[in-house]
Amino acid sequence: MKIVPFKKMKSFKKILLGLMLLLGIQSCYYDVEEQLYPSTGCNLSGVTLSGKVKPIIQSRCYSCHSQQNSGAYGGNINVETYANLKAEVDNGKFLKSIKHESGVSPMPKGNTALIDACEIKIIEEWINLGAPND
Repeated sequence: MKIVPFKKMKSFKKILLGLMLLLGIQSCYYDVEEQLYPSTGCNLSGVTLSGKVKPIIQSRCYSCHSQQNSGAYGGNINVETYANLKAEVDNGKFLKSIKHESGVSPMPKGNTALIDACEIKIIEEWINLGAPND
């Protein structure tokens, strides 16, 4: 077994410490969310009721909140007609319920992943535009 002189050991410790500092400094950087998680392509341009919002509502809400099903499954809330949907939008409950905010019953019940974040953004954009009937 070879014995390493003390001076060489001290030198080795300095090199090791230097490498650790270099690696530590290099690993510290500012993460930019947009670069780490690029946009999934949620297109909010040209949002209309008939073009983007209605298809989401038909596929995600009508199973419980249509004229046919609202009595049995949807708490008598029917969003099949524009007037009924607009009433739910105007009272603030519609957006709050799909965003699962407090003070309203979260929708859809028992299935939080049914309406994805992009679909919620599309609906929110339509509401921000005044929820027009087109």
